[in-house]
Amino acid sequence: MEINDIFQSSDLIFSSESFGLLRETLYQNIGEKRAEIFLIQFGDKLGQEKAIKLKQHHTDKDELVRQATLTHVKLGHVSEVKSSGTTVLNKKGEFIFIDAIGQWIDSFEADLHIHNHGKSDTCVCHILSGFASGFLSEIYETDIYVVELTCKAMGYPHCTFEVNTKKHWLQVNPSYIEKFNHQTVAKELEITYDKLLYQKQLLEKITYFHSQLTECVAKENSIHDVLDTAYTILKIPIIIKNIQTNKIIALKGMDETTYANLLSQHSETERISEHNETILEKSGAIHIMTTPIYLNDKVFARCTFIYEDTKYLDNNGFLFLERLATVSALCFLKDKISFETIERLKISLLDRLIHEQYESKDDFETHLHLVSNKIKKPYLSLVIRCNHKNYLPIDHYDQLLQFSQTFKYYYLDGLFTKNHQEIYILLSTSTHPNIEKLLLQILNQMQENNPDLTYTLGISNEFNQLEFFSEYLKQAKQAVSLPRNKQIAYYSELGLLGNFLENINTETLKQTASEQLKGLLNTDSNMKELLHTLYIYLINGKNFKKTMDVLNLSMGGVQYRVRKIEEITQIDLKESYTSSYLLLLIESLIIMKEIKL
Repeated sequence: MEINDIFQSSDLIFSSESFGLLRETLYQNIGEKRAEIFLIQFGDKLGQEKAIKLKQHHTDKDELVRQATLTHVKLGHVSEVKSSGTTVLNKKGEFIFIDAIGQWIDSFEADLHIHNHGKSDTCVCHILSGFASGFLSEIYETDIYVVELTCKAMGYPHCTFEVNTKKHWLQVNPSYIEKFNHQTVAKELEITYDKLLYQKQLLEKITYFHSQLTECVAKENSIHDVLDTAYTILKIPIIIKNIQTNKIIALKGMDETTYANLLSQHSETERISEHNETILEKSGAIHIMTTPIYLNDKVFARCTFIYEDTKYLDNNGFLFLERLATVSALCFLKDKISFETIERLKISLLDRLIHEQYESKDDFETHLHLVSNKIKKPYLSLVIRCNHKNYLPIDHYDQLLQFSQTFKYYYLDGLFTKNHQEIYILLSTSTHPNIEKLLLQILNQMQENNPDLTYTLGISNEFNQLEFFSEYLKQAKQAVSLPRNKQIAYYSELGLLGNFLENINTETLKQTASEQLKGLLNTDSNMKELLHTLYIYLINGKNFKKTMDVLNLSMGGVQYRVRKIEEITQIDLKESYTSSYLLLLIESLIIMKEIKL
């Protein structure tokens, strides 16, 4: 059969100029990349069709390959095709191409490109590559790709190519055959439409979500109302936890027991993705998306989506979660402002009570009930002392607010104010008979939230008349001032010392202490050290071993200091009455803040 037999009268013949115009139009209308893909796919279809026609007359693969070369020339693609290399069949029945390379002489595509576009940076014989690939793939009944390596349009003498299987190209360099496997323009448009439709639906959902949450803010709804609204739209369980207490502030779509069980079952997590500060993690069968909630430029809480069902999992979930976190922050800010406003009223009210700036007891109680109707007798006066471990400044107003919030969390109600490094509290104990346990929990919680601080608490005796608050406040001050290494000190524990301070003149006490302690009250460091040694020695029952352990001294060192103290004071510390009297004086001076040990 002659080569002419394969060209039927139905073949549409284009002049090179017409095809060049078509090619240029494609570049202008669909862009260079898509035009190249279109031309490769067009060439592939042409090559496949020609191979199918030739297979009706030939069965020998070598002859079919020779016909392919003749077809190239007859169609006017090239003036000549030079090729070399061999093809073998391996044990698996796969064709292996060995050094299958060649040249297209006088490629019409290269000439057209130079004429219409000038010199190129890449190979341009897309129809030739597609035609040869489609032709050989049909003959060998497997994916064969003819990749152009150099091109006349790039400045090379001739266009060169290499023939090999898809498997080979994927191993060598997959980028060579990306255009051969690329989706059609129609499929690309379909995918683009689907993406645009999804983006439109997502935008509508986000807009609706934002508008509903904004309406919650405008109506000054609570955080629980906000979570109800978000859950109604998203159908995803939502958890908000305080980062300091690690306690749940609000949740929707899941109860606390279920949430706790989920966390216990899936302790190990794997980070999946991260956007800004939003993190998506996989924990067992569930996915957890978390983002921080900021309040006054500090992370206050964390907002979390729990995905038990992956059908709700969406890469765009962070858009909803971050918006929810922002609205939640506004709710918490509103609550904070409201809380601080009430606290300022309470501070003002307690300051008036301390300084007796009220017209009558009834007048004060009326104002008190406006602020809180839960503060009822009996009462306690509390003094909290805050100290920084590194002696840095402390924001006592912030500490006051933290204490007030923590007291509220444990269902304790009172009035708070501050004075220098101390926080004063009028506390109602009407509904909490076992107050010490709750106060210890509060101190421990505050210690956990503020690890750099230490707290000591002094508690007065109970009283029933508000006008006596200042008097009982003195008791709390005396209790908190005694350095006994206890978090909570009761005035009742002072015993004789408390009665002693109530019934003695301050100036007389200072005069007596000066006469008894003599030079130990001097301000130089050596005397302070000896006074501290005396105090530790006395509160440990004059036990040298215990004193040695507390002061981290040798036995000889402690004995030397005790002898030195006896020389200065001219007192025999072995006498029990004398030593008890000295301890009473020293602790009285500590409580009165005349000395600091």
